[in-house]
Amino acid sequence: MAAAPKVVTVDLGTSTIKFGEFGISPGGALTLLRFGVAEIGLDPNKEEERAKFITPTLSKLFKDHDIRAKEVLLSISGQSVFMRFVKLPPVDPGQIEQVVTFEAQQNVPFPINEVTWDYQMMPNRSTGTEAEAVIVAIKKDIVEAEVDAVERIGVKIKRVDVAPFALLNAFRYSEPETEGCSLIIDMGARSTNLIFVEKANFWIRNVPIAGNQISQSICNELQEPFIAAETLKKGKGFVSLGGIYADPDDVEAARISKLIRSTMTRLHVDINRSIAYYRTTLTGTAPKRIYLTGGSSQLPYLDLFFAEKHNLPVSYFNPLRNVNLSNSINTGQLQQNNCYTAELVGLALRETGSCPAEITLDAPTLAARSDKHRKQPYYFAALSAWVFLFVCLALYYWKQVDLANQTTAILHDRTASLQAMAPTIEKLATESKTERRIFDDVVRIGQHRNAWPDVLAALNDKIPEGVWITKLTPSYDPSLDAKNGTARGPGQGGGPGVGAPAGGAALKGLQTPTDEINVLVIDGLYHSNAKTEVVDSAQLREFVKALADLPYFDVDPQKITETLISFTTSQTDPTSFAQKFSMHLKLKQPISLQP
Repeated sequence: MAAAPKVVTVDLGTSTIKFGEFGISPGGALTLLRFGVAEIGLDPNKEEERAKFITPTLSKLFKDHDIRAKEVLLSISGQSVFMRFVKLPPVDPGQIEQVVTFEAQQNVPFPINEVTWDYQMMPNRSTGTEAEAVIVAIKKDIVEAEVDAVERIGVKIKRVDVAPFALLNAFRYSEPETEGCSLIIDMGARSTNLIFVEKANFWIRNVPIAGNQISQSICNELQEPFIAAETLKKGKGFVSLGGIYADPDDVEAARISKLIRSTMTRLHVDINRSIAYYRTTLTGTAPKRIYLTGGSSQLPYLDLFFAEKHNLPVSYFNPLRNVNLSNSINTGQLQQNNCYTAELVGLALRETGSCPAEITLDAPTLAARSDKHRKQPYYFAALSAWVFLFVCLALYYWKQVDLANQTTAILHDRTASLQAMAPTIEKLATESKTERRIFDDVVRIGQHRNAWPDVLAALNDKIPEGVWITKLTPSYDPSLDAKNGTARGPGQGGGPGVGAPAGGAALKGLQTPTDEINVLVIDGLYHSNAKTEVVDSAQLREFVKALADLPYFDVDPQKITETLISFTTSQTDPTSFAQKFSMHLKLKQPISLQP
């Protein structure tokens, strides 16, 4: 049989260059034959010299791995690209192109003749008649510089794709059965791509917080040059776990870990904003899981950080899940660099047929080359097409018969093997379920252990000056369980029985907790005396609103009185030095008192 066609893909990241050589089977399956990654070695403050670094780095990569391809598929960083999701008025299908062109002229922040752009129609997110398209544009001089730097090593670029879209194609290929909304966090050097994937829809946002921002913070804190800061980040960096976890003995590593956590916290804020926008404006659903990928995603404990912040399962995206590996592949090296392969897989998939995202950006050089090919004599093209058609038909039927025979033999062998392994698989499945239950119990205990320090720290952080807490009483409110349909009987959640007060007017209707706590009763004082510092009751309301923004408390900022149940003022109690207040602070996640 003839050798399977090969395709070479190249991803130009901000700080790294990656390539992959793939074999494509007649059925469209991919086999990774060779893979390589190399640091560009460019200081981010000298971006104008980028092309001078790309050419020698890529040339050495190809030489070291004996790549002799004449054509490559290229993807460029999403940070350089302008993306906009736009609504289109209801028009005839024949007028879509004209309407999208008008929208591109209105939305792209550059003269339309200075950019190369493409678009893709999106499935309708709502039940209305409006269609939606994603417009992708990049300045011609930027893409031309990238194309020129790559072609200087003696190859021709067949297609220019955009990294987030290539990653999206790889995700659809590797995780075809994933249900609900998935959030892919692709952390690179200069920016992070947030990709929301839900059914046939997707939404992409680029956030300018990533690995370089961490290195820059290390530069500023330790007064080190950027390259040295990069080395420290890779050698000693990890995401500080915060809270009650002890710092490492290495003082420098401890400082770096806190700087990294601070940067990741800022990224977490942007992710929350993006999730809110996706849910409210685009009517999407909340993510059910998070996938990490990209060079900066290799920071130790990054998955634990996002799992803690978002309370979602976090895993590292494996783009090679459905890709075959050649026997010559160094699996150890590939495993260490798996985070760099997603865009390469997505690019190769463009050669196998239809993909969910098909964006192509033509540099002026590529457009001129394509136009030249279109003007070649049609006679020879037609004649060649006829000859090729008959040859292909003959080869097709021959290959189909051969492929069917091979598939039959393979399936027969696999069936016998699987039947022999069935008892072992069933035993392992049972053991896996048992270990999963143990793991879930350990995680739950750890969460409840950390709940109190987090809650107290949050209260301390938000309490205004001039307001102080005199008493904090953990309690159990049976009415909250009743609202959720999980009302408990006597002895299951509270004290002697439902409705038994825990003591005091502020605790009326509450119970003394025995199994869990779902409300905190806070008694306190605040200044409202003109002879000293004046703090009026409005600041108590602001205190409640500030608590509503935290993930720990179930507070409706539109119904302050449900939380701030009582307070005195200088009008109602003019003789007091300070005024009293009481709060019923409901917890979003009850705290268990049982191991």
